[in-house]
Amino acid sequence: MAMDRIDETVTRGTTEVWTLRNGGDMTHNFHVHDVQFRVLDVNGKRPEPALRGRKDTVAVPMGATVRIALRFDGPSDPDVPYMYHCHLLSHEDDGMMGQFVVVEKGQRAGEVPDHARH
Repeated sequence: MAMDRIDETVTRGTTEVWTLRNGGDMTHNFHVHDVQFRVLDVNGKRPEPALRGRKDTVAVPMGATVRIALRFDGPSDPDVPYMYHCHLLSHEDDGMMGQFVVVEKGQRAGEVPDHARH
């Protein structure tokens, strides 16, 4: 995690499919700010009933692959990123997170504001 870096750029009004792979030795709770998503499949199979509604966090068991569909209809600002991260406090503290910006069609990511003055 680097507060001054934008890791991904998404276009407002689009739907993306993200693939989450957990090659670690424990379950990770993947959380996305600004958007709810639907779990498409877990290890290529239909998700269990508890995972079929709208989510903002999904547990990704060790060794698992989870595909999620995200629709980005919220506000756009090329300079103000949202986060995606593991929702385990110790992992957040260790920087297991990234940032994305939502932009209008044809727009590019901007510059993250300098947080050092806040």
